[in-house]
Amino acid sequence: MTENAFSAKRVGKLVLLLIASIFLPAVCGLMHNARIDHLIVWTFICLVCFLCFALYLERQRLQGELTRGISNDYSLLTFIYLICLLGACVESLLPAFTAPVMAISILCNGAFQTKLGTVLSVYFSLLTALFSAGGEYEVTSYVLLAVIGGFLTELYLQQGLRLWTGILVVCLSVVIPVCCNYLLSHTPVIQTILFTFAGSFITLFVLVFMPKLRHREILAEELSLDTIMDERYHLRREIERYSTVDYNHALRTSQVAARLAAGIGADEKLARAGGFYYRIGKLEGEPFIENGVRIAQDNCFSQRLVTILAEYNGEKQLPSSIESAIVQISDMIVTKFDLLDKDTFSSTWNRDIVIYQTMNEKSADGLYDNSGLSMNQFLTIRELLVKEEMLV
Repeated sequence: MTENAFSAKRVGKLVLLLIASIFLPAVCGLMHNARIDHLIVWTFICLVCFLCFALYLERQRLQGELTRGISNDYSLLTFIYLICLLGACVESLLPAFTAPVMAISILCNGAFQTKLGTVLSVYFSLLTALFSAGGEYEVTSYVLLAVIGGFLTELYLQQGLRLWTGILVVCLSVVIPVCCNYLLSHTPVIQTILFTFAGSFITLFVLVFMPKLRHREILAEELSLDTIMDERYHLRREIERYSTVDYNHALRTSQVAARLAAGIGADEKLARAGGFYYRIGKLEGEPFIENGVRIAQDNCFSQRLVTILAEYNGEKQLPSSIESAIVQISDMIVTKFDLLDKDTFSSTWNRDIVIYQTMNEKSADGLYDNSGLSMNQFLTIRELLVKEEMLV
């Protein structure tokens, strides 16, 4: 029942990465004049590693753990992966210990959440060492730089620490390779110092650029939310064809959630989309929540929106964000007003009592304990609902 065009895009991106993982190492081997048996081994290792990574990536996506910086169609992942794979090939041409692998680590950790960013950065640092036939000390140097790059990326995102983080990047980009090289040669190597110092400025440039990449992903998610809320979007039309009652309920919940979010300074677009698609699992029946999550993932909804759908009514897991709590409250109150006799709400006093009692019961049950919703925000939402015209 659900269109799967975006799923085809994901498969296409993975196929492209598979081809690149075979082709680029082969080209790199030719650049190094590698023996044919070494070339075959390189290609085999890259193929196996990519297949393992693809399985890991799909598992992360299906488990809802791609929480930052990556769309479900893998567009950003494809771009970053190709850049890093090409970078590993180019870096392998540099003298031993001098590849600026921390730049790749910062790029990966800046674009993705920590776990995925760490996996990619360590993978590409090991590829660099493999392509350059580096020994154990060079491998140690590159892995250390990759791991430290992840730490420094998180530090740099904190405004007050950016200057010191930049200084650390320059210093550690030089000190770690020089120390590892010294353990191997027992003498300072001027070439290593000069090359790593030059490479540290490449790393510094990537560090400065990284927040812009993060901001671009946020804008991309907002664009995605606008797209799925367009009246011409296929899922909106499908919900309307499925049931006029459910479609009207979705519209009311969406509008109420958006106004509540705006009232307390939360993400209005996310709350609007969450309210509209909160019950999308009904398109395919039980299991209601699992089907809703799957439909959302198949159509490349942002991970924050998928999480809201997975937290439907707190049945499987409690709301984990303010927007998720807002959507739950909106759906609950709209449902209550849909079910009760209209005469019940002819009195403003009766409407207020229903809203207060319903919200207080859920709050007392601890439904919003993990959402980050403060008491002041809860009370503000309650007052906004009392004045909400959509509930009249």
